Amino acid sequence: MGIGPGIAAATKSIPEPLPANFQDALSVALEGAFDAVKMETAIESRMADRLSATDLSDLAAFYASPLGKHVTALEIQSSGPEGSQSKKTEGKQILAELPTKDPARLELYRKIIDYISAVDTGEAIALNMSYAMVTGMLGAAGKPLSDEQIMALVRQQSVKIRQNIEQNAMQGSAYTYRDLSLGDLRLYSRFLASPAGSRYYDQMLTAFGMVMTEEARSFGHRLFVALGYRKA
Repeated sequence: MGIGPGIAAATKSIPEPLPANFQDALSVALEGAFDAVKMETAIESRMADRLSATDLSDLAAFYASPLGKHVTALEIQSSGPEGSQSKKTEGKQILAELPTKDPARLELYRKIIDYISAVDTGEAIALNMSYAMVTGMLGAAGKPLSDEQIMALVRQQSVKIRQNIEQNAMQGSAYTYRDLSLGDLRLYSRFLASPAGSRYYDQMLTAFGMVMTEEARSFGHRLFVALGYRKA
C-alpha cells in the first residue's frame, strides 16, 4: 500500500526542481500502479495450486490457534504508521541490548527473519522501488534507458540494500515481538520452519517477486510513454 506513495514522496525529495511535464507524466504513470488489492489478487492466483491440502490445513490450524492469532495481531499492530516509526526507534534500542541481555531471543529473531524470507522480500520491494525511482530520474533528465540497463544500475546497490534491510528486519522483529514470551517465540519459530510454513513463505516470495517486478516494469513503461520516449 505504501509503494506508490513512497515513490511519489521520494521524487519530491530530489534537490533539483523537476520539469512540469515530468510531474504530470509521473501522476499518469502512478495512477493504478502498485495497487495493493490487485497485487494481492495476483499473488493469490499464482499461489493457487502451489500448496497441498495438508499444507493449507496446517496453516489454517496454526493461524486459528491462540498463538497464531496473537502473533498476527502483533504483526498487524506494528505494520501501521506508528508501528513503523517505533520499529526504527524503540526497535533499534531493544535490539542493541539483546546480545548481552537475551542472546537466545536474538538468535530466534535471526531464525524468524530467515524463515519468513524477510530480507529477500524486502530486497524485492527495494530493488523494484529503486527501479521505479531511477526510471523517473532518467525520464526527468531526458535520458531514458532500456529496462536491462536500468536494472543493472539498480543492482549495483544490492549489497548495501540487503544490509539495510536485514538491520531493519531485526529492529522490526525486536519491536514487534518484544512482549512475546521466549517459549511462544520458540513455538512460532518452529511453525515457520515446519514443512507447511516454509513452503508457504517460499511460494509467497516467488509469487510476490514476480508480481512486484511486473508492476515496476509496467510503471516504468507507462512513465516513458507519458513522457513521449516510448510508444503505448
